[in-house]
Amino acid sequence: MDNKTIYYIKKTVLPSFLLSAAAGIGTGVLIFLFKVCSSYVIGLSGNIYSYVREKPVLLPVLILGVSLISLISALILKRSPNCRGGGIPTAIASLRGLVPLRWVKGIFMLFGSAMLTYLCGVPLGNEGPSVQMGTALGRGTVRAFSKKAPAWDRYIMTGGACAGFAAATGAPITGIFFAFEEAHRRFSPMIFTVAAVSVVFGSTTIKILCDIFNVSFSLFDFTIETVLPTHLFWAPLLVGIVCGICAILFTKTYTAIRKLLYDTLSSVPFAVKIAVIFASTAVLGFFSAELIGSGHHLIEELIHGQGVWYMLIIWLCVRALVLISANNTGVTGGVFVPTLAFGAIIGALCGKAAVSLGLVPEEYYMILVITGIASFLAAASKTPITAITFAGEALCGLTNILPVTIGVLFAYLTVEGACVTAFNDIILESKVEAAQEGKTPTVFDRFVKVNADSFVIGKEIRDILWPPTCVVLSVTKAQDRPSGSTLSEDDVLHIHYLAYDIERTNNALEALVGVQISDSRNKAHESDENHQVPET
Repeated sequence: MDNKTIYYIKKTVLPSFLLSAAAGIGTGVLIFLFKVCSSYVIGLSGNIYSYVREKPVLLPVLILGVSLISLISALILKRSPNCRGGGIPTAIASLRGLVPLRWVKGIFMLFGSAMLTYLCGVPLGNEGPSVQMGTALGRGTVRAFSKKAPAWDRYIMTGGACAGFAAATGAPITGIFFAFEEAHRRFSPMIFTVAAVSVVFGSTTIKILCDIFNVSFSLFDFTIETVLPTHLFWAPLLVGIVCGICAILFTKTYTAIRKLLYDTLSSVPFAVKIAVIFASTAVLGFFSAELIGSGHHLIEELIHGQGVWYMLIIWLCVRALVLISANNTGVTGGVFVPTLAFGAIIGALCGKAAVSLGLVPEEYYMILVITGIASFLAAASKTPITAITFAGEALCGLTNILPVTIGVLFAYLTVEGACVTAFNDIILESKVEAAQEGKTPTVFDRFVKVNADSFVIGKEIRDILWPPTCVVLSVTKAQDRPSGSTLSEDDVLHIHYLAYDIERTNNALEALVGVQISDSRNKAHESDENHQVPET
């Protein structure tokens, strides 16, 4: 074994395996505790609402109670802005280095804030906070075991995020794809390694704990024995198009409500907005259990054919408005399962219509609901591979993967044709704007030299998680170094990037290539409206 191979194993393979495994195990334990606690709190919330429905005179007490809880939630969210809104977009922003993350404070505050959300029945899920807590635990793993190698930070955070997603949804393969399609939107061997190792160890850990304490590991527990025949493939195609249209309306509604809350109602105090969301949820929950909660129970009901068509429309519209308002306001919670619930409602509406008209036999109704779930997920988040993988893992297996893929394809083509921004991207952009508010960006055009024993040695450009907006324009190989796609000591990189926090960006860059000596060729200037920064 030559020295180059030994160096690569020592500096890349072993750290990525050991740190990712540690992050996965820690995330598995943490998300198990989170799932158990959230399940108990959600059950308690359901019992409270049921009791109040039996005794309507207690409705004012319920509204007062959730209003007081909202004040506690607002206080937490003011002290920890990263706990606001969707957990997955927040995690992605941190993984891409766009927003800072305090891992210890983030875990405790997020855990507590999410429990308040579930107790009051706000229609948000637990998968978003799970991903965000996994991200934070990934950072904690690096700080605990590899403090002198900060370049591993975003890699192991990625592993923790993937492990959190897999643990929350019971879908490990989808958790791995999360790193490629959503978190970083590119594939590289290093990203695959940290994601796969963390997911395997995290899923195994939570699976063992679930078996010991008799807790369900899977998100859904149902099976489909029928297979949709080819002559009915027009049905999932239609469901996909309807889901795409609904995703477009959903995204436009989100943008409109956000403009209302932050422009028209900008003078309304943050705590008042939170209180209105919680109080409105209490009133809706008093009238119908299907209007509150993450939507998990609603999906299971729809899968088995429950619900009248006009009630499905009411549930879809009301839940969408409450979720959009809650997320825009900043209430802690995920949107993944609620998004699945929207897809289930749309699929159920299409399925009931097709069955009622005699176009599709009733035995295939469940397949159309599942197609709706996957199609709306793909359309709203623009993650078709994740949607198809999740459907195969958690919903229908491989027997009906072709009709589901047809639905996902046409849902995705519908939103692509309308040039609509992905729902998660809209949330992410708003979080980045909030983090950069009041800061002046500076554009850098630099030459950096790869120092001895630095992180990037032996790795390809695509393997490196560079600072945000950083683009490597060229690589000048050292004269005595072998040519090739991997970086070597003394290579000179010509890079271009925009920085809002110069010190933070420079520290991230030097963690990769080593401490730099000032170079007269380096240029920096304040950006202006006409300056274009190359996209990563």
